[in-house]
Amino acid sequence: MAGGLTGNVAVIESVLGEITDETNQARAFPLAEVTWSIGCVLGPLIGGYLSHPVERYPETFGHFNFLKQHPYFLPCFVSSLITLCSIVVAVIFLEETLPSLVAAKRDKKAQPQPIDSPQRTDYGSIEPMTPKMKTKPQTLEIVKPPPSAMELLSCPRIRQVLIVGFFLSFLCVAWETVFVLFAYTPASLGGLQRSPAEIGFFLSTLGVLGILLSLVAFPALQHRFDTLPLYRACMACWPVIFVLFSATSIFARLVLRKNTIGTEGDAAALAFIWIGVSMILLIGRVAAMGFATHMIMVKMSAPNRESLGASFGLSQTMACLARALGPAFVSSLFALSIDKQILGGHFVWLVMFCIAVGGYAATQRLR
Repeated sequence: MAGGLTGNVAVIESVLGEITDETNQARAFPLAEVTWSIGCVLGPLIGGYLSHPVERYPETFGHFNFLKQHPYFLPCFVSSLITLCSIVVAVIFLEETLPSLVAAKRDKKAQPQPIDSPQRTDYGSIEPMTPKMKTKPQTLEIVKPPPSAMELLSCPRIRQVLIVGFFLSFLCVAWETVFVLFAYTPASLGGLQRSPAEIGFFLSTLGVLGILLSLVAFPALQHRFDTLPLYRACMACWPVIFVLFSATSIFARLVLRKNTIGTEGDAAALAFIWIGVSMILLIGRVAAMGFATHMIMVKMSAPNRESLGASFGLSQTMACLARALGPAFVSSLFALSIDKQILGGHFVWLVMFCIAVGGYAATQRLR
């Protein structure tokens, strides 16, 4: 069910592509990333604070036996209400944007309309004048049928955009997955040895950074450097991130004592570790701006407006495939590197660095 509902992402991207042009797409497409970031902040809060409400808020929910028997009902119920509200808003306010249906609706409204019959007849006439018809000038718009998925995949330009999109989604989900593992792993094994509370703070910071960069930085950068150079710059951030992972791991292993979670070691050295973590988070969010540029690239690569839905659907398919493979791949690789101490536990960073370089190299084929 979750996989099927992911198709809504392609629908949202298609709608944005159909209602925007070159003058406003740099401000519109990042809004999809903003909504995702807001969900990443609010979702864990709803799940964390509303689960087990009887134990957490006994004065309010202590007498509800149902919530005691079903401790996760309340966050699920609130999430369902939010979904229901979004459905109502879409049904009432969201208008059709598919060009063929919009054109058909416009042509239907432009049908000839009779004017009021005159009150008199012409001289010598024995019957009233036939009501005249007033017509609005119409322009014939030929709408080409949308190409099939195979026809789109045969197009070299859109095929290359989909390949880069796969790399982008794979690297992003792998980065988000391995960061949690890296932050929690003991420093003696090459991790940061952070507490769950600190990891939660890191993840919340990711969401806030994503919102700020999408709303403020992306439109200005896209206007200044254009879409393709910005896309390449975002993909170039991923190799840097995995180098920083390795460097921070080495420094943390030198500074933090074994089997501790806290403030042992020199304060200045610990500050450098926090700086390394901050750089990983910041550059990671800059790299994630590639999703907005990717949506613009998909729109630019589509043969016509009628094919936007199919193009974004293929893009979302590639993203789902990457998000299915990424977590399992990087988690297994991280565990193997730590357990066998391959390259001192840095084998995972070497492999991910090579994949990131491959993703950047793929952008060089985009035109």
